[in-house]
Amino acid sequence: MRYPMSAMVALVLGSAAPLLAAETYHLEKTHVDLLFSIDHAGFTEKHGSFRDLDATLNYDAQKPENSQLSVTVNTGSVDTGFPARDTDLKSEKFLDVVKYPQMRFESTKVTVDPDHTLRIDGQLSLHGVTKPLTLHAKLNKAAPNPFDKRPTLGFSATGSLRRSDFGVSTYLPMIGDVVTLTIDAEFNRPL
Repeated sequence: MRYPMSAMVALVLGSAAPLLAAETYHLEKTHVDLLFSIDHAGFTEKHGSFRDLDATLNYDAQKPENSQLSVTVNTGSVDTGFPARDTDLKSEKFLDVVKYPQMRFESTKVTVDPDHTLRIDGQLSLHGVTKPLTLHAKLNKAAPNPFDKRPTLGFSATGSLRRSDFGVSTYLPMIGDVVTLTIDAEFNRPL
């Protein structure tokens, strides 16, 4: 029996679809910001960032709930724009970067919310402790990068954590417990 060419193409593509569903993207390190803010004695919100991080995203555009995210951040790359404060944050009183040089986030579940944003539940390992962390992300754009044509995804995300949950309690409650995270990141897939 002969099948029309379109039926054969559909059969081949249909059988390959599960293999092609999720595609691997890598963080574009020159286009990422991992920012944080924390209350300073009720007077101001102090802001900072982590400058050295890497991430891999297995993204399924058809079923984003099948996506997975893995992030590694070098804690010694903390930067608040004030060297003396950065030295303090890197010390045993806070991040203890000699003992805990990295923090890691591994997603465990992705949910598409009714407003089409993504809820990314996962586990954050920081300061020797692993606890749940939820990020709320928005896909800003999915398109070829205009400079080199690589498939590119751009996301914005927010989240928060209590530093005391991770054993970082220096100067509580004078310096706030809740750390707010703001993330903007581009991910590329090789051609």
